[in-house]
Amino acid sequence: MRNTEGQENCPQGSSAEAHSAPKISQMLTPAQVQLLDYANYLDGPDLVKSLKLLHDIAVYFSNDPIDEKEKYALFSVKVLWECIEEIVGETGKG
Repeated sequence: MRNTEGQENCPQGSSAEAHSAPKISQMLTPAQVQLLDYANYLDGPDLVKSLKLLHDIAVYFSNDPIDEKEKYALFSVKVLWECIEEIVGETGKG
């Protein structure tokens, strides 16, 4: 669809949504912004595979006992990859 100046409108989203992006980055901490910038360049499915591999190596191939802090950290990794799967629409695959 073209506007009165002959330019095409974006088929999804609105100018109000575009203007809200700076507000979101103001609500995040610098570390959160840095993490999002870094993760933006990673491929979601590849990141999920990497997190699963690290989790499995720690759980199944370690000869050392896992303490409570390590169990919590591994659970957090699992939650992270599940969130990424949900975002990229990979739930139930691989």
